[in-house]
Amino acid sequence: MAATAEPGFESATVYVADFLEPGSMATRTVPLPRAEFQQAFLRLSRDVRLGAKTPQAAARELLHLLPPPKGVETVDSQGDWLLEVYRDQAYTLVPERQAGPVVLTPAADEALRARYLQWCVPRGGGDCLGLLDDGPYLRTDDRRAFALALAFGRVLDETRGALARELLDVRMLVSTVVWTVALYCMMWVVPEPTTKALAAGMTLLLMGYLGLETLYGLMDGWARMADAAHHATTFEELRAAGEQFGKVLGEDAARAMILAVATLGGHTLGQVLPRVKSLPRFNLAGKQFEAQGGTAVMGRLEVTEVALATEGALAKAIATAETVATSPQGPLAVVMLKKGTGGGRGQAPGGRFAETVIRHRGGNRQVELSDGQRWHLPRGKSAADIPAEDKVGDMLQEAVTQAAKDWGPHRLSRQEQIAIDEALKKGEYWLARLLEREARGRFVHAKVEAQFKGRLRFNHQGVDVVDLTNNRRYEMLSGTESNLARHGRRMAGEFFRMLTF
Repeated sequence: MAATAEPGFESATVYVADFLEPGSMATRTVPLPRAEFQQAFLRLSRDVRLGAKTPQAAARELLHLLPPPKGVETVDSQGDWLLEVYRDQAYTLVPERQAGPVVLTPAADEALRARYLQWCVPRGGGDCLGLLDDGPYLRTDDRRAFALALAFGRVLDETRGALARELLDVRMLVSTVVWTVALYCMMWVVPEPTTKALAAGMTLLLMGYLGLETLYGLMDGWARMADAAHHATTFEELRAAGEQFGKVLGEDAARAMILAVATLGGHTLGQVLPRVKSLPRFNLAGKQFEAQGGTAVMGRLEVTEVALATEGALAKAIATAETVATSPQGPLAVVMLKKGTGGGRGQAPGGRFAETVIRHRGGNRQVELSDGQRWHLPRGKSAADIPAEDKVGDMLQEAVTQAAKDWGPHRLSRQEQIAIDEALKKGEYWLARLLEREARGRFVHAKVEAQFKGRLRFNHQGVDVVDLTNNRRYEMLSGTESNLARHGRRMAGEFFRMLTF
């Protein structure tokens, strides 16, 4: 998006924040019949190029994720171990005392591996999901991917069946789809999930095909399944976790997820648009996206690509949105950060560079200085208004950072712990994480206030801190993209330094 720039700010990249607010409208999952799904997946898969990679590596590349840390294959260990026996079979070794790490291969791991390979027999045989590419046994991420495959149920068989007569690497394609969806879903396991690039496009497509309420339900369902898969030691436990998530997911949502991966993976803007528009029932998904606020958001988009001028809101969003942050709390359903130009880099007092990182619709913006400071500038203010020196702000930032480091679950009050436990009992994992983050924010605020009490004015409404000697203002906040964007909207008229943790 083009934006009016100050002198010296013309060439850098800037993100423009906008908010999609669906209101109270009811949404429903767009039905995707089996035949239409299989035809679409077959057509889309013919253009997929994955190369010589493992399915997990291919999925990480598509989602721009770093490879997982390498585990230790063999180590020396000393200690005392308890051998557990069940029905005359050695089942697990439990360390009672050990000196250093150890690699175990208990019967439980071997049994799970055997059941997985048995499950693969009618599905092409061998390691059909690529779960053993990184070792002889199923690790935590392998168990999550396996549980997801079990949740997909017959939809995964439909996916494989769509390629039955094609000269394609069916195992590689299907397992990469499973891994991509599993890794994408792991991005949900934070209070305000943020997705970028291909993952952002997947979120937007799912918003259209499923609706936000269903998407939030899937987030909770995935968190429960991921937790169960983490603790699972048997095939039966994994199957139960997968089947439970499968009930939340449903076949139409499973098909939508699989088609989203096949549509968006490894393609340029010119290639993605026709692929997206060719999806079955895309017109219905587009209408649902527009009804949730997509029309208002994309109507404010200044189209710079000729190809987008006549497209609907969902197609425009997929083509232009680089980041999507979802938040089930409050009136803000989705924060969309669209890449634009102008308003980028300039000079700030003290010989520092100032780069605009978020531009808000109201004309206010957030800038980051070359020394790491971040400031919110209301309309009418520029980087020249930032003080050349801010010793109080530097001390506050140091105190905020230290307070955040001192935080831990043991800092929760009894009431906070009860609220989090209640959310977990109800399966509202996103709420539990949100409550924990809010408790951390209160802890940081209280600790910093105690340190500077009497020297600065602390508020529990509006801007957090005011230095009465010069009226400089400071806001303490967690540095998630959605939280930063939301503060810019809520406090559009305030000039303040942002103290992030």
